[in-house]
Amino acid sequence: MTARLVRKAAAVLAVFLTLFVSAYANDIGAISAAELARRSSGRTPPLILDLRDADAYSAGTVPGALRGGLDPEGFLPDSRGGTAVLIEPGDASRQAAWARRLRGAGYAVLVLEGGFSAWRAAGLPVETPGSFAVPGTVPFIIPRGLCEQNEPAQEYR
Repeated sequence: MTARLVRKAAAVLAVFLTLFVSAYANDIGAISAAELARRSSGRTPPLILDLRDADAYSAGTVPGALRGGLDPEGFLPDSRGGTAVLIEPGDASRQAAWARRLRGAGYAVLVLEGGFSAWRAAGLPVETPGSFAVPGTVPFIIPRGLCEQNEPAQEYR
């Protein structure tokens, strides 16, 4: 009788813990398009990750948004922390996976209410990210310092 009671108590505890952890992982706040626009122009703008597919991202996104990709394990957030805003088409399990990854790096996680379509409907600016820079069109510096202890090696224009 005692062993049976212990098994039932363990099962109830396991269900409770599963629900609690699941609720925490899915407890993601929301942010309106207008509030995101306001915060983006502030002193500490949020990290904005566009989790839509590559074609949707290339067609236009929130200014300053990075393409997060499909798998949060492939994204290595820095450890600055702050706020991260997800542009996600509504897949709660993907949102939870991204929230776990970003919270582990110290970020508070929000989701853009209504997704990118709400951003467009609000008449806010849209950025069309470039795919690649054409050689010779963007100045860049080849840094010295990864293997050597000197100043930048050369500036190309």
